[in-house]
Order: sequence, then C-alpha cells, then structure tokens
Amino acid sequence: MRHWCSATTIDSSLQSRLEAAGLSQLDWDESNSVDNHELILIYAPPDQILEQCRIESGTAATTQQIQEVFQSNASRSTKVTCCISSWRLGHLDTTSMIRLANKEIPNLDKDILFPEIKALSGLIALNLLNEHPEILDNYLDLELRSCLCNLESDSDYLGRLKRNTITDLVLMNWWTVNEERESSREEAMNNLSRLHQIQDDYDQLVEQQEHLRDLLHQQNALSRRALTKLARLQNDPR
Repeated sequence: MRHWCSATTIDSSLQSRLEAAGLSQLDWDESNSVDNHELILIYAPPDQILEQCRIESGTAATTQQIQEVFQSNASRSTKVTCCISSWRLGHLDTTSMIRLANKEIPNLDKDILFPEIKALSGLIALNLLNEHPEILDNYLDLELRSCLCNLESDSDYLGRLKRNTITDLVLMNWWTVNEERESSREEAMNNLSRLHQIQDDYDQLVEQQEHLRDLLHQQNALSRRALTKLARLQNDPR
C-alpha cells in the first residue's frame, strides 16, 4: 500500500511516521481515484472526533456533519484493503507501519488499553448516539472491518462511554476545561502585556532618536555659524 486517507485530521507526529514508512496522504475526495488495494483508511471513535472538532473548529459541529463522517467511512471501508483506527495506528512504530504497508499485519501488546474517553466529549457522544444510533452502527462496523493488530474490537464502546460519563467525572472534566480556559486567558493577557512593553520600548527608542537628531541639527547649525564667522574674519582687511 502506498497511500492513506482520513475523513478527519490526524496527529502531526503520526503523519510524520506514515511518511517515514513511505505512505503519502490523499485528500478524502482524491482517495476514489486510486486503486483501493493501495489505500489505508484511518478513522477515529465518535468521542475523539467530537473532541477534535471542538479544538480545531471555531464553530460547533452539527450532528449531520458527524453522521456524514461515519457514513463516508463506513461506505469507503467496504472498498479498501485496510482500515485502521488512528489510536491503534498511533501505537505502531515506523517498522510496523512499513509491515502494514506491505500488507503484513503487525501485532500490538494485548495490554494496550482503549483510548481514554474525556467525560464531557463522552457525554455528548453518548447523547449523539442515543439520538442517532446509526452512527454507533457505522463505528462498530468499522471496528469489525478494521485491522485490529491483535487487539480486541471496540464492541463495548457504548459501555465505555457510560462508564466514563458518570456525573463526578463530568464535573471534574468541566472544571478542567474552565482551568484550561483561564490558563489560555492568562497567557493571552501576558502576551498582550509583553506587546505593550515592546510598544513602549519602541516609542521610547523613537523619542531618543528624535532627541539625538535635534541635537545633531543644533550642532550642525552651530558649526555652520562658526565657520561663517571665521570666514568673515579671514576676509576682513583690518
């Protein structure tokens, strides 16, 4: 296999390792133009997609957008030779990725756990799946078609969501989000303060330069008057 595609953004370090393994990215729309036997489809569970949308997008994702991601993934997965979750792929080193590209299934340590579900994104995902159960069906189908690398299928995803969205965990996650927001606000205020300081330093430098320029003009004027006076004395016959 020579290419990979994903309906959502993947981690930059993972992209670098895929490139090091000789796999190049294809845009989602371009992936239909290549031999499906040459393509790896990368996907993520619903809560991770929601978390990613929250971080990357300035506007809230809609349920329709999330539905379209999983519908597209489910449809594309029936045509490609290999599909794999981004979190499993993230546990593979470059050598294992090369094996995967050569259509050899690498094995991961069975002690590797499913990715952590953040309580808030998990709660939203749980509500999303209750309203649109076809999203869960599409995700579970992906897991059944996926290259699992010797790990278990995420067949109990709904149970994992419920276990990670109890109220105490949600409250803790909510307050953590507040702390992150306050930290970001403090960082922004510090950056603004540094910008003001830079502007003050610049203004002071400009003021000093103007003062030096005035002194230079005054010195030049005095020098010219002195030279004029000297010339008159030299030309006076008395």
